[in-house]
Amino acid sequence: MKNENQTMLSFSHAAVGYGEKVVLQDVSFQVKKGEYVALIGSNGTGKSTLIKCVSGLLPLTGGEIEICGKNSRKLKARERAQMVAVVPQSYYVDYDFTVEDIVMMGRNPYIDFRHRESQEDREIAERAMKLTKTDMFRNRLYNQLSGGERQRVILARAINQQPDIILLDEPTSALDLHHQIEVMELIRQLNEKEHITVLAVLHDINLASRFCSRIVILKDGKVKADGPPREIINRREIIPIRVMDEKQTAKPLRIHVICGEKGGVRILEQLTNMGHFVSAGVVNRESDDAEICEYLGIPRIEINSFQTVGPEEQEKNLELMKDADAVIVADIPFGEANIRNLDGLEHVKGELYIHRNIRTQDFTHGKLQKRLEEIQKTKEIHFFEKFNAGDWQ
Repeated sequence: MKNENQTMLSFSHAAVGYGEKVVLQDVSFQVKKGEYVALIGSNGTGKSTLIKCVSGLLPLTGGEIEICGKNSRKLKARERAQMVAVVPQSYYVDYDFTVEDIVMMGRNPYIDFRHRESQEDREIAERAMKLTKTDMFRNRLYNQLSGGERQRVILARAINQQPDIILLDEPTSALDLHHQIEVMELIRQLNEKEHITVLAVLHDINLASRFCSRIVILKDGKVKADGPPREIINRREIIPIRVMDEKQTAKPLRIHVICGEKGGVRILEQLTNMGHFVSAGVVNRESDDAEICEYLGIPRIEINSFQTVGPEEQEKNLELMKDADAVIVADIPFGEANIRNLDGLEHVKGELYIHRNIRTQDFTHGKLQKRLEEIQKTKEIHFFEKFNAGDWQ
């Protein structure tokens, strides 16, 4: 039996780049046997790049990676595949393979041209399908499955490799919330019951905090933070988000939030965590609101600091909110640069909710009050003082 404290993955000053572009420059951390570690970071920080380095698709330009105590550079492809399995964001095939065909591909590291799969191989595949509940549609064509079903099949294929480590590269990014939870629950069960070590690139920190035992945050090509979810998430200088325990709504709504600085953070994260379909208006690219949108995968329109919201940005804003069941204007100051955010709200289909505090943060020389009066001529405004997630069940 392997030592439970065994280091399964070790990154020591790992560096990698594309041409002259440096993506990772000094990444150092370890993953112990049986851990379920989330790798978090904004787009371009090198999360998926690191996964490619472990799987052998990209060479390091500096530093070292050890897999089960062996130098990654010296591993042969078959040896690596017996230790590490990868579950990508999505997986498509050009031919009519059945589910069972795809799952059996997981035995390739153990089968060569001289040997067909054995009874033992088939039994291992059968167990993998039962663990992922894919055995019930084993004879269906893979390409005809739903997104959630396909991800379960790829998980079954990974389990069938009998790896020591499973690498997940944003495995739920293309799934709706229900299937995200389903896939993440399945991975956690495999981690706990099968003792498989997991390193997962995730774009949703709420999912990471709910399912993973540890979070590693990448920023500027380095490890910015590393620790248990609650410890990491409460460090506001790292990321403006908390662990949330909002009750999932039975009736998800489409909700558009007009924000832009930091007034929308709590509203955006609570509504998303409850399972609503959330979008955001025009946000400052360097703001907390923009960062929370990035981490939660919330659609929005971004502008640079000190840039004025123009007609083009507001047209995109109105397009995002046109089918919303509700539009919320968060507690943010309004000035000449962002007053256009409120243009056209009198014509939105959904209910309109506006934080009372915007009137005390008016830097428009009266334009804000005039705009509110114009809206109220044709649209009822529901003013609120404190956002309460429970009101949106």
